[in-house]
Amino acid sequence: VEPGSMNNVTVYVRNEGNVAANVSLTTGNWNPSNAPNYLALSWNYDGRQLNSLEVVKVTLTLSVSSSVHGIESFSFDIIISISG
Repeated sequence: VEPGSMNNVTVYVRNEGNVAANVSLTTGNWNPSNAPNYLALSWNYDGRQLNSLEVVKVTLTLSVSSSVHGIESFSFDIIISISG
């Protein structure tokens, strides 16, 4: 990834539960710890409830600040949660 860039990845989310549920996206365990000052993860999910066994295609977008400095490599966890 380059400063000022946006990088996309398509993923599929499936509700394995028995009832409609809400879906949310969070991140965690950033390394280095200052990476979220320069990197942000978003998605194009529309926020509607996901029915039981329904699959939805979403795009994750990693945005990199043009002012990023001092970060040669990074890692983080992507957490997609489904709650009824």
